Amino acid sequence: MKRVFKTAAMLLALGMFTLTSCSREDKREVADDVQNAQDKVENTADNVAEDVKEAGQETAAEIEAERKEMAEKIEKRKKEINEELDELDAKIKTAKANEKEKWEKRRANLKEDINELDAEMAEVKKDIKRDWKQFKRDLNAKIDDMQKDLEN
Repeated sequence: MKRVFKTAAMLLALGMFTLTSCSREDKREVADDVQNAQDKVENTADNVAEDVKEAGQETAAEIEAERKEMAEKIEKRKKEINEELDELDAKIKTAKANEKEKWEKRRANLKEDINELDAEMAEVKKDIKRDWKQFKRDLNAKIDDMQKDLEN
């Protein structure tokens, strides 16, 4: 866009220099050329502005779709953790003292995971001020770690 403006300015300057030593017809042609260049610059600027606006709208839609996807992932992971918590509660009721301690520790860890997911869900739902891609990478890594923990 800068290049277009520079070109228009150069044409205008060139026109000014050539107008002093040209006939009326030449001056009109140069003036028309300058006007055409200015019109082209304006059209190009309008097109660029429209392209930027459309790109911003597409990006906003993509981010919103990714937010929904992340929210679904979080809810799915929370459901899996809650199911395991239910299983642990049943195990704790029937477990002996040494096993009970192990299951209660596991239960406490899973509760922490749920609290983290709740915090991340709140972050997903509000306007995220930090870089969306970094947020998404961080959240995916946390969810993957929790999945590995569930599998163990």
